[in-house]
Amino acid sequence: MARTSKPTDMPPPRVLARAARENLGEFQQRVRRRPGLGGAAVCLVLLVVVMNFLVNGPENVWGRGVVVAGLLIVITWGYVWVQRTRGGLYLFSEGFVDAAGRRMVVVTWSQIRSVEGQRTQFALGALPAGSAFAYEVAFTSRVPGHEAVWRLNTTYSNVGELAGLVSRRSGVPVTGLTGP
Repeated sequence: MARTSKPTDMPPPRVLARAARENLGEFQQRVRRRPGLGGAAVCLVLLVVVMNFLVNGPENVWGRGVVVAGLLIVITWGYVWVQRTRGGLYLFSEGFVDAAGRRMVVVTWSQIRSVEGQRTQFALGALPAGSAFAYEVAFTSRVPGHEAVWRLNTTYSNVGELAGLVSRRSGVPVTGLTGP
């Protein structure tokens, strides 16, 4: 993670402006977000069902409703996917900005209070179906006396290395699970 970013990884002007307002210092690198494969698989199945209804489905209101609703869901998910991958976590010398779509979260290294690794396991009935690994970064928010929590999950490329970097820069050790 110590490498420099490519020119295409430069933050958009709104992120640079926000970082300048918050005195985050010099831009260092971008950590890309990636879309979830589960959502892509669901959209693919939904698209196959919609296309089947379009070609072989009933010629009534319900059949057309399934086609329209399915296409709207796939288009909406595609839009969210593009917005999510265009953003990312932008690391600066004094903190980070996480941007996805219109949402921006700004955290300085001095605000971070804890970094905790967590694993969530999923099951179908009694059979284990998988697990997800994430880090929760607790930090002091702008509202006095209030702690906020930001979740670094597997939508970020190499989340374990990112949590280690946040830990080193903030001087706060990683607690809980430290690896997937």
